[in-house]
Amino acid sequence: MKKILFILVGLVLLLAACGNDSNDSGDNGGKSSENKTQETNNDNKDEDNGSEVSDTGFDNGDYVYEIKSIEQITGKYNDTQILAIEMSFTNNSEEATSPWMSIGIDAKQETDTTVETLTGANGQFPEDYKPELVKMGNTDVKPGATVDAVIGFEILYPGEPVKLTNFSFTDEVLFEKVVETTEASE
Repeated sequence: MKKILFILVGLVLLLAACGNDSNDSGDNGGKSSENKTQETNNDNKDEDNGSEVSDTGFDNGDYVYEIKSIEQITGKYNDTQILAIEMSFTNNSEEATSPWMSIGIDAKQETDTTVETLTGANGQFPEDYKPELVKMGNTDVKPGATVDAVIGFEILYPGEPVKLTNFSFTDEVLFEKVVETTEASE
């Protein structure tokens, strides 16, 4: 009796699996394996022939960043060097978010043996450095609004280049810019 039950359960599972394959290729709205392959190929074509990587801005779907200028300045604490990025920022998400907290831009510097992620320097701007733009860098922007703002990163190795990219969990590169820095004058 147990053997017959086991065989029946196995047959039901086999038929169910076969039924799923036939539904995928039918006209009932499922995608056939041919369509899936075509979509995969189209995705690769988009990656291979897609838009070029920009060095002036990007749109990640939730936010649009247009870089207006980048400069190296001396911060208000211990002569810290800061990379100040002036931008136009558009919030296309559904929640109010500041240009800094949107975490759109990633900044790194390399040494002979390491790749260092630069930390934020928004609290280190001198009081007289574009105060309205610096304030807007930390101010929540309503959905659908566009503002001009400044955000900053602390330069760990003045004189060495900083690589700016869009932050991405999927390693999709939409934006890449290398900024040359100078050694701090003493």
